[in-house]
Amino acid sequence: MSQLTSLQTKVAGQILAAIASGDLQPGLHLKEVELAQRLGVSRSPIRSALAYLAEQKAIEPLPQQGYRVPLETTEGLAQHFTELHNEEDELYTRLIDDRLNQVLPDQISESDLLRRYGVGKSVLRRCLLRLSDEGVMQRKHGHGWQFLPTLNSPQTRFESYRFRMLLEPAGLLEPTFKINPEQFRRCRERQMELLEGKVDGQRFIEYNAEFHELLAAASGNGYILQAIQQQNRLRRLTEFHTVNNQERVKVSCCEHLAILDALEQGDNEWASTLLHRHLDVASKLRVARNKG
Repeated sequence: MSQLTSLQTKVAGQILAAIASGDLQPGLHLKEVELAQRLGVSRSPIRSALAYLAEQKAIEPLPQQGYRVPLETTEGLAQHFTELHNEEDELYTRLIDDRLNQVLPDQISESDLLRRYGVGKSVLRRCLLRLSDEGVMQRKHGHGWQFLPTLNSPQTRFESYRFRMLLEPAGLLEPTFKINPEQFRRCRERQMELLEGKVDGQRFIEYNAEFHELLAAASGNGYILQAIQQQNRLRRLTEFHTVNNQERVKVSCCEHLAILDALEQGDNEWASTLLHRHLDVASKLRVARNKG
């Protein structure tokens, strides 16, 4: 089959990790719908990832349809994915560092990037697709890639927070607001991982964006979700190295968990108040940091 995209590679790695940890037990029927709900993606990347894993003999095809977890372990392939992700993560960090330090121009070609970073084409392509998925870069119509606009000044960051303070708390009060228990459970688990210091700063950005998009999606209003997704894309590059205050990370996670508690107890008004306060505090901390 063709080379996996960045998202498909990530999904395949997550499935392997779940198998290795025992979350997906030997002999379990791997169903696309259940995996899509578990990983928070559509069925399309799940389907491609399963096909690839079956091709690599990491999972077994069923006689009728679909796949199952094999009785044999997949440690060798899991290690391969770990090494592959480590190389991609290192390049991802270097690209963002160089962009933040204004070393990389607005537009650049793949050949220039290959010469500069000395990585393989497949690793570079996966990293570029990952940055594209995250709204940091996009492929030019003709040739090469370009970085997209970000929140690159104190004023634009302040305006972003003010916009979110108007929109996100209101979303919790929408008459169409509805909790997805499985997604809320998974979100809570990830916030607990952050609280316990089990993941790095890059993962904090991912989980933080997931939290805010989960609430926006629960509003039942597609325009709110679309706006918050756009804000997260704009924030991603400029916030990459701001997660160096572990105490603030823990406070943020506690605030997230309190909001989830209020929503699960049906007190959306209190959750809305907590969310507004959470964004207001983050905004003031960011302004103070920029002045310092």
